[in-house]
Amino acid sequence: MALNKTISKSDLRLPEVWDRSKELTHFMRSLLWRGDGCAINGVRKCRWRIPWNKLWEYSRGLAYIPYQKSWRVLDFGGGASLPVYHLASMGMKVHSYDIDAHLIAEAQAMAGRREWNLKAEARDLTSQPLPESESFDWVISYCVIEHLPKVVQSRIVVHLASLVKTDGFLTVTFDYGPAAPVPDAIRTEEEVRALIGLTGMEPIDGIPFQDTGERYVLDKKYPSAAFTFGSLFLKKL
Repeated sequence: MALNKTISKSDLRLPEVWDRSKELTHFMRSLLWRGDGCAINGVRKCRWRIPWNKLWEYSRGLAYIPYQKSWRVLDFGGGASLPVYHLASMGMKVHSYDIDAHLIAEAQAMAGRREWNLKAEARDLTSQPLPESESFDWVISYCVIEHLPKVVQSRIVVHLASLVKTDGFLTVTFDYGPAAPVPDAIRTEEEVRALIGLTGMEPIDGIPFQDTGERYVLDKKYPSAAFTFGSLFLKKL
């Protein structure tokens, strides 16, 4: 089964994904019990459940990367999000960059309360890239690039890949399909292959991107738009 693919609901029943989904749900509820929330789709609140499509996205993000607690991780566009908090809670050195100053302030406050090694900064990496001296074991970005113009998508993918250490990993997800409602969604397999080519990295399982053909109404704001998410798991050789 390809790892670089679009959504299949059956993925959530795979043991490795199921285990990570339970782990994430338990962690999110532990935040709730302490009166803390997290951001999903840019909205920060206390939560009991993770939407199934985001659970697919986040759980697979954990299931297929051999992460270590000593790793240095960069998050692009996930201020105060569940993945950022979860990785920081495991002891990883997480750097999170987002243009939403409110979410960044929330993340900074959370890091202080929990004494996590989480650096959150309000910074637009598309116009303020990090210096070449920075490097990370793992770079993640969940459903962010489709909100950028196409020319900027290409530029940020190149930049994120440049920050990955040799033998490190890049995980990217995005809205996908002809009916995806945001104007600059990734719409074809050719577009995905072009983005992979720009990174200079390789699919971790050696299998090119595959579209399962499954489509769902994933955004309540667009009840007539049936689309999906795409996911990439790349390694720098």
